[in-house]
Amino acid sequence: MDEKSLIEMGFKDGQVIFVSVSAVRPARKADGHGPASYRLAPQIDKLPMMLLLNEPHFENLFNLLQQLSNLNLSNMNLNSQEHFGLKSKAKILSRNVWELLMVIPTNLRILNGLENAANEPESGDFSQFFKPCSPHKLMYCLQVVEHLSDQSIMNRKPIAHHGEGDSSTTQSDEPSPEFQQMWHQKFISQGGLKHLFEIFMSGSLQLKDTDEWNEWNQECLAYLLRLLSRFAVEDKENASDEAKQSEAKPANRQRSDKCLIPKLKKTILDTMVIENVLKILMSIASDAAIPSCSLSLHSGSWGRAEVVHFALAFLVSAAYSRPDVQPVFCSLPNLATWLKTLVLDAPEPNVRQEACQGFYRLCLGQAPDGTTGYAFLFPILKSLLLYLNTAQGMKSTHKQNGDNMPFKDSYGAGCMDYFWLVCRLVEAIKTEEQGQNTEEESQIDLNELASCVGEYIKKKGYVETRHNSVEDDSLIGLLHLMVAILKHNTAFKCSTDGQALLEDVCECLFALPNRVQRHLPKCKTPTSRMAAIDLLVELAKGSISNYVLLHGKIMKQHSKEVHSPYPWDYWPHEDIRSDCGYVGLTNLGATCYMATCMQHLYMIPQARQSVLQARCSLNDYQGTLLELQKMFAYLQESERKAYNPSSFCKVYTMDKQPLNTGEQKDMTEFFTDLISKLEDMSFDLKELVKSLFCGVLTNNVVSLDCPHVSRTIEEFYTVRCQVADMKNIYESLDEVTVKDTLEGDNMYTCSKCQKKVRAEKRACFKKLPQILCFNTMRYTFNMVTMMKEKVNTHFSFPLSLNVSGYVEKNLMKMNRGEEEDKVTEDPEMDTDDECYEYDLIGVTVHTGTADGGHYYSFIRDRLNQSENGQDKWYLFNDSEVKQFDAGQLAQECYGGEMTSKTYDSMTDKFMDFSFEKTNSAYMLFYERCKPGNKPNSSPVQPDKSDKDIVAKQSEEQIGDQPRLKFQLTEDLADWIWQDNMHFLQDKNIFEHTYFGFMWQMCAYLPTTLSKNEEDRKKIHLLSAKLITSFVLETLIHAKEKPTMLQWIELLTKQLNQYQEAGEWFLNMMTEDDWWPQEILIKCPNQIIRQMFQHLLIQVITQLKPRHVHLYHHPLTSLASSESGELQPIDPMEIGNESCVTRFIKKMLAILNSGVRANSKNLSEYFMFLYEFAKQGQEECLFLLQISTITAMIQFYMGQNTQDYIEVLSDDEDDDVITLTEDKFRSASLEKMITLIAKLVECSRTDRQLNLSDSDQACLIGGKGLPFLYNQIKDDINLKQTCNLIFSLTRWNDELAVNIITMVFSGISRNGSDYSQREPFFKLLSLLVEFAGGPPGLPTFTQYVMQHFWQVAEYCSQQCLEWISQQVTRNKLIHMWILNHMDTWVESYLLAQSNPRVRSAAAQLLIALVPSNNFRQAYRNSRSIASPMKEIHLSNEALIIMHQIYGHLLNLLSRAKDYADISLYGFNHLLSYFGLMTFCLLGRNEKLMFQPYFKDLWDMFQPRLSEPPIPTNHNKQSLLIFWYQVCIDCPENIKLITQNMHIAKNIAFNYILADHEDQEVILFNRCMLPPYYGILRMCCQYSRQFTRILAQHQNMQWAFKNVLPYPVHYMSAVDELFKLMKLMVVVHSDSSDDEQQAIELFKKRTLKLFLEQLDAQNSWQAFVMSLKILITTDQDRLQLIFNGGLPKISDALFTLSMTYHEATACHVTSDIVDLLNILILVLKIARRFKEQNAGHSEIKSSLSSWKQKLELIKKMLFFLNSYTQPEIRELAIDVLKEMMMLYQTEAVNYIVPMLINQHIQYMENPMSCINVGVYFPRRIVKIDSHRAIRPPRMHFNMTLQTTQLEATKGVDPDYDKELEKFFYGYYLFIDLLCRVAVNQKNLNESLINLSALVAYEACPLHSPYFAKMWYEIYQSEGIEKSYLETL
Repeated sequence: MDEKSLIEMGFKDGQVIFVSVSAVRPARKADGHGPASYRLAPQIDKLPMMLLLNEPHFENLFNLLQQLSNLNLSNMNLNSQEHFGLKSKAKILSRNVWELLMVIPTNLRILNGLENAANEPESGDFSQFFKPCSPHKLMYCLQVVEHLSDQSIMNRKPIAHHGEGDSSTTQSDEPSPEFQQMWHQKFISQGGLKHLFEIFMSGSLQLKDTDEWNEWNQECLAYLLRLLSRFAVEDKENASDEAKQSEAKPANRQRSDKCLIPKLKKTILDTMVIENVLKILMSIASDAAIPSCSLSLHSGSWGRAEVVHFALAFLVSAAYSRPDVQPVFCSLPNLATWLKTLVLDAPEPNVRQEACQGFYRLCLGQAPDGTTGYAFLFPILKSLLLYLNTAQGMKSTHKQNGDNMPFKDSYGAGCMDYFWLVCRLVEAIKTEEQGQNTEEESQIDLNELASCVGEYIKKKGYVETRHNSVEDDSLIGLLHLMVAILKHNTAFKCSTDGQALLEDVCECLFALPNRVQRHLPKCKTPTSRMAAIDLLVELAKGSISNYVLLHGKIMKQHSKEVHSPYPWDYWPHEDIRSDCGYVGLTNLGATCYMATCMQHLYMIPQARQSVLQARCSLNDYQGTLLELQKMFAYLQESERKAYNPSSFCKVYTMDKQPLNTGEQKDMTEFFTDLISKLEDMSFDLKELVKSLFCGVLTNNVVSLDCPHVSRTIEEFYTVRCQVADMKNIYESLDEVTVKDTLEGDNMYTCSKCQKKVRAEKRACFKKLPQILCFNTMRYTFNMVTMMKEKVNTHFSFPLSLNVSGYVEKNLMKMNRGEEEDKVTEDPEMDTDDECYEYDLIGVTVHTGTADGGHYYSFIRDRLNQSENGQDKWYLFNDSEVKQFDAGQLAQECYGGEMTSKTYDSMTDKFMDFSFEKTNSAYMLFYERCKPGNKPNSSPVQPDKSDKDIVAKQSEEQIGDQPRLKFQLTEDLADWIWQDNMHFLQDKNIFEHTYFGFMWQMCAYLPTTLSKNEEDRKKIHLLSAKLITSFVLETLIHAKEKPTMLQWIELLTKQLNQYQEAGEWFLNMMTEDDWWPQEILIKCPNQIIRQMFQHLLIQVITQLKPRHVHLYHHPLTSLASSESGELQPIDPMEIGNESCVTRFIKKMLAILNSGVRANSKNLSEYFMFLYEFAKQGQEECLFLLQISTITAMIQFYMGQNTQDYIEVLSDDEDDDVITLTEDKFRSASLEKMITLIAKLVECSRTDRQLNLSDSDQACLIGGKGLPFLYNQIKDDINLKQTCNLIFSLTRWNDELAVNIITMVFSGISRNGSDYSQREPFFKLLSLLVEFAGGPPGLPTFTQYVMQHFWQVAEYCSQQCLEWISQQVTRNKLIHMWILNHMDTWVESYLLAQSNPRVRSAAAQLLIALVPSNNFRQAYRNSRSIASPMKEIHLSNEALIIMHQIYGHLLNLLSRAKDYADISLYGFNHLLSYFGLMTFCLLGRNEKLMFQPYFKDLWDMFQPRLSEPPIPTNHNKQSLLIFWYQVCIDCPENIKLITQNMHIAKNIAFNYILADHEDQEVILFNRCMLPPYYGILRMCCQYSRQFTRILAQHQNMQWAFKNVLPYPVHYMSAVDELFKLMKLMVVVHSDSSDDEQQAIELFKKRTLKLFLEQLDAQNSWQAFVMSLKILITTDQDRLQLIFNGGLPKISDALFTLSMTYHEATACHVTSDIVDLLNILILVLKIARRFKEQNAGHSEIKSSLSSWKQKLELIKKMLFFLNSYTQPEIRELAIDVLKEMMMLYQTEAVNYIVPMLINQHIQYMENPMSCINVGVYFPRRIVKIDSHRAIRPPRMHFNMTLQTTQLEATKGVDPDYDKELEKFFYGYYLFIDLLCRVAVNQKNLNESLINLSALVAYEACPLHSPYFAKMWYEIYQSEGIEKSYLETL
């Protein structure tokens, strides 16, 4: 009972738990005790919780609480920290004691005492329970009172009392509602409420002057006020839900504006003295607002907020209950100060919120009787406004956590709640129209207040920052307050001050920062910007002047002149600088090496300063330095997320080549190359590189035989560290400075002594650089694999590195004088005070393999530290920069192995899977510590609140060094801040808040302005201009635009509502075609282009009634020339009087100047022109008059491109597609062809086209019709091209002929390119398929067929495929092709060398048959060997098919010429024979073949049958046709059998039996079945042919080489077996010679199989051949003579294994057949053996049979319940025959095996519980296919009683099944014993076996064993010892 609770175990209320009763529970250690749940439950009164309820324990808990809460430490000598620690610990302990009181059950003495006190008047003394001196016990009793009252009312509990536990009774123990109501009323009537009120008035729980207000007193007072507020008010049955919920503390800041206030009861009102009550309530609230100790421990108490909440709730109820409260309250002298204390000065946010909520309810609440508190509004508001200046000057106290996320409502005074309350009160002021002016109201001048607030807003300082900013609560509050004031439509709104305020607010929102004023704008956080936007909307609402002013300012932001062109799908918030303050570098493909190197260099302050201040002295590197400075300036000052280094890559050269952004380089090589170039740029940079990165390494050779020392010096920038076989960097440095002894053959030659001496060689560090760079040698070359590999082993490095052990002065102990003689040194190289401590400042990590991967870096910020003094590390990963925990450096950078858990399904366990990490450190950067500085520490700079100061610091100091100045040149500063201004402007505009503001500007605000018609038109035009500019210039470029559809609808509505707006829209785009080009052509989003195109059409449609008469004006000039004739007006002047036509002309002009011919987004452009033309005839005529056709064709043909040069920007590269790879061109120009076709047709009058000369020349002019040819070749809207041709060729046959000639010329010209010819064929299809139509159309079909066969010579396949499609659709073409078969069939079906052409010709012949089923069947049966399905043809189709088939048969005599493999190959006749085979639909077609049989034979013999060709597909196809034509047609068979020459030679056919060559196997698989099938059909019709074929040598060859491989040639093997059956059939009228021939064939074939066939692998052929050849006893003897029994054994062994492993599905019949054959063979062998017939060969064969015992074993393994009954019974029969044939051997082998199995199952009965699917069952039958077989074959014919489902006699059918199952086995055991008795071999083992089987058979009542032993007992001559043994 005292184990862990459900809560401690993690269970939750309402959680569903599934308990498995049958689950096996692991056994516990034998400790003598079971689980705790098994033990007896202790007595209830002995439980610890019940013991605590008894005295004195229960009282001691309260005493302990009292001591802990009033802990007195004054007598102890403690410091402040110790004092604070003990106080905090006492608070925690007191909470724990209280939680314990809440867990144990309610004390019955207190519970019953309170019940009795209310129910019994004589015992109604509540003083014994409610003792103010003990606040803990008082609160406990108050909770009991609360429990006894109506719990349904109580819906609010303080957080401190969350653990009441068992103090609340369960649901079953709750009293009835009648009792609750009765007790509640009696408690009040007995004076309980009065007693509580007296305690409240006594002030015993309030703050004392000398002491700190105890938390327990606060909570107890809050609980007391809670009950007073509940019991003292009127019953809530009549109150609404809002009144019931008014007790609850507001959950969030969305407070309700409507609340009902309950009134106090009369009983409590009569006892109240207003002045005293107000004094106490105000005192309590003031005490709760007093700041507490900032170091005090927060122990979960919310007492102060609770006190304020219920104190003000009581005050509000009292104010609404008695009218005299208002004058007393409002006349209090300290009212304003009290309000300020609660609303502004209270440090706890919850206290301020509760206070504001209480005052809000006091002023704006409403009692149930309609009483309001409006009289309190002006005094309170006036008092609050006295401190407006104080509130607006308050600073936000919000703090931030470690993740730079601001906390809300932090501790400290705040003004947020103040402004919320003031705004609500100002909004609630009633207007003059409502007649509610009072004297107090007139004292609050809203205009003056608005001026004051506006001045505060203007003078407000810049508090909010751009990154990780804290909201400026005072600014937000002022903005909200101004909105509340302006809602009253004050005169201030429309005044000059109001307009000035509007401009100021616009500056707060949209002012752009620059390099001087970086703090702009004032509103940076989303909340403040939203508040400013609300103020702008309120200022413009109802004021035309303000709206116009605001409109002008907003309009400027959406003009293309003030910003660079926006990219598409633009969202600047995704590209904003990271929160940590650093900027990344964009990866251009494989430039991560450059990015990480640049970030390391930039993060070194000295390098950053020097690069920014450098001046290049060499022109060669001037561009590189300038780009490097631009990069550093961008990294320091930019507001964007990352810098694009493409310009740097263009000017930087490495190995004399510009950087290839797609090629990855080694980071160390690039770093070395970069600093080398920096050295060459200027003297200052050279000094920088030398001081920072350059070190000196000495190679020392110390002679051991002479006093001389040799030393050479070399400079280094990076130290190469060996990683392989090294654990850390110290071991690698040891390897660098290892001592090497030169001796023996490797002795050193001293330069001074000139002799060989022994010496020690060592490299040492002479001078170390400021920045020590290590290159870890992670890449190695494997000499075995000859490949580059990466070393991923573990290699560690410290945060602080000491290299003093590797410098020369510590490693080399030399004579100083000798050194000076050897080399002259720089005195700076060797300083005694040099520091050798280094701190890690950066790591470059490489992830991937040696062939490729990715670089990224971890870099320490040395200019700033965190608030706790820790170093800040950052991850620089290309464009991503974020803070990094330095504690993870080992995991991220050391390499080594990583272990993870992987689930193993085989073992059902989670296994540890280890693999190498691919990420490891590649470069290390260490910085030298200054002498006296602690390693791994850096100077701490004050951390600014604005994180972007990291990048914008202009001056910093590092250690003792002078201050570094990161100042930019004016050019660089102007450049970067110009970019920042544009980006920040875009960021302010591209946000959803601004989009919402624009919606109000365009949709809402115009509806609030003047109703005057003139003003309304003006406002509407302004609104239309604004929404047009915003949507088309800004919104459509945004990535996130969920309301795009609503904006387009609004824009369309605005432009269509007033024609002036539409005219302005078109005129503006006529003057400047920026929008049409950007949106209609360059925009990659098709939906946007379509929306813009629809918008243009809708505007033009709306303007049409007003402008249509101006489209063609003027057509001619009225001015006459000198001759008096009228002069035609210039076409350029047509349409200039309408904005619509001017815009159309401007759009056409784009084709000549602004649209590239290879643009992929022209679909909507031409769709717009087409939709314009569709509007009517006037529009089409106008387009014709301005030469639209000429303009489009010239644009398409590219005639004007030489006059137009356009400079392409980088962002436009994706819009350009080359002319050679123009996959979008046809789609984008489809509507252009549609428009041209429509305009051509619209120009027709009667039979003529009224096209201009230029239009006609462009359309049909030029040699070869270039326009039509090119657009057909480009496959541009061929359907409309066809319509265009129809329009051009009506009544013009000459042009039609020219077009057809051009089309065929295009087909011939494009050679073998199928894709380029395809459009021409598509057009031909459209031309010949068109039926009907207007008069005057030429007969294109006739023109096409006249040229068709001429073109077919160049592209035969496509022409035949095309004509195949047309013959099914065009009767004229069908008739023409069918009647001219003599001219083309042989040429294309036989003579053509291309197999695809021959196949296409066959397809054409099939297409001529008018039957869809016939055609579809040919397509589906692509294989000529596939069987034909029955196809029903109509008479017409049948006649045509016979015509085609007859023509093909006529070609047989010619086809043999194409069978010559030397000329035509092996597959030339496939299509021909395949087609004839497909035409064999019935008997008639087969009979049609008879006259051509001789031609077929002449082709087969000898052209196809004799040449030794492995795969002659011509022969294959011929045989398939021959086979199909003979099926069910004996007349064709007789043609073979009656011709002796053919009968003798048909068997001669070359066949290659190569079973390894897959090609040969596939060929034979198709060729052999029809060939052997023909022979089989001949044998069926001719016995003479059968005898001739049986004696043919090729048949024996086939039996030997083909028949053993049924897997390869299944169909061929089946045919051979059928042939074999026919060859061994003995007919009733067969002659003796025939019978002898049959016997000879059988003998010869059987011997062949037994000698050549591998029965173990080819058991299928072996079994089948035995079934056919073994039919008589003589055959069986022949089988024994030729050693057939071992072959049968081998086959059975394979079959038994296959049967067991493959679940016996496909080998069962073979096993049955083979066992039947074996039984008959064994019987004949036994008969001959018993007769002693003298056949020595039989005895020899039987005795030499080695597998006989193994065969017996296999047969025994068949005896189980998993084997099918048929096989099991046959196995028993085989065992019987084997036992009779080999009596002694069989008995001695079988008995031990069986007795061991029976004993095993007897000793372990559980092992035989699982029986197979064939074991008898009564009800449930198991599917044999789903049964799980045992892992290995075994014997199991034992019977246990547990296996039986019913005893004998219960179920007769079940008894029969059991008897049938065991009958054969029991007879076998009986026979075994009888044979042993006859052989006098009955031993003890056999007797035991007999007894075991008899015992097992007892449940079956088996009589066999009793009968046998009874016969043994009765028989004479048998030893009776057997009976004794039994």
